[in-house]
Amino acid sequence: MATACGPGEDGDDSQSAPHNIVVNLGGEVAVLDDLNATPRVVGPRPAGAENADAYHLASPRQLASGQVIGIRDGGVVSIEPRKPGKAVLLGQAGAWFPAADGKRLWAVTEEPADTACNGLDLPQSVSTRYTVTLYETSGRPSRTTLKAACGLRPVADTSQGLLALRTTGDTGGGGTGARAVTDIVLLNTRADTATETVATNASVAAAAGNHVIWRDDTCDKDNCTHVYNIEKRKNASAPSCKDGDTVGVGTLDPSGYWYVSALRTNHLAILDLNENTCQEQELDTLPAAGSSDLDQTFGTAWSGPNLLLLDQRSGALTSVNAPHNTTDKRAEPLPVVNQAQIWSASTD
Repeated sequence: MATACGPGEDGDDSQSAPHNIVVNLGGEVAVLDDLNATPRVVGPRPAGAENADAYHLASPRQLASGQVIGIRDGGVVSIEPRKPGKAVLLGQAGAWFPAADGKRLWAVTEEPADTACNGLDLPQSVSTRYTVTLYETSGRPSRTTLKAACGLRPVADTSQGLLALRTTGDTGGGGTGARAVTDIVLLNTRADTATETVATNASVAAAAGNHVIWRDDTCDKDNCTHVYNIEKRKNASAPSCKDGDTVGVGTLDPSGYWYVSALRTNHLAILDLNENTCQEQELDTLPAAGSSDLDQTFGTAWSGPNLLLLDQRSGALTSVNAPHNTTDKRAEPLPVVNQAQIWSASTD
């Protein structure tokens, strides 16, 4: 069930079609042998859960190990996709992100800043102090736990260390109405000091491989999306697209090569970050009106260079091949309820 390698690794897999697609249809988990296969249920709807999704995961994603990781009932769990009923609880967490090696993960827990940061002069929007713990998917006890300094929120792991948002002030009102003003920074090995500032007044959209996608929070024009190259330690504007700038939060493939996001025209933008180019794709199913983040409308998962999009409203399933800017759509929609998800897929 392992995902395919990124571009340039072990040959060209750009034309390999996704298969072994594992989907949570909103209360039961099924496997599709290929895009048009009949769903084969491997996780039936539990008795008494007719109107609920007992399998639902927050932020589901497949690691290189093949395990699916996500948040459920206040804990981070590891699941073998074909055995969805046997989730391994790794630890308590409110969020998680993959480790830079693609095989492990960081779990994020929170403490109230009133007690954890008592006596410090901090912006009003700093309500939490974050701790991150490194886990293997097997469930072995972790030996690495880092308590981030107050005002630092780790959000991703990179080859140069943990990436974090550093709150520098507030805007938009006082008290509970205050919105954090943040810089993007790289942290030292103890996660208590920033070693480098990636961007100021900014937020992270995605991070993987050698790239960080970030948006300028002060920008009210086009070209608000930027790309930071971790190896080169250099920022650049995101590749320009014919129909305008990308909006909202998209998705970056695990190799850090392709970034797919919505355009203001509601087309998809496929950004080649190594070649600095943009291709555009018109789909029959588009982001919901008024939304720009892909995950507000779609369940998404990468399978090598193919992005799978499952429309949570209609059940339409589409595979977008990033290198060739082509799409393949399932002939019949899937029977989705609640908030359907794609957990994993393979191209090997």
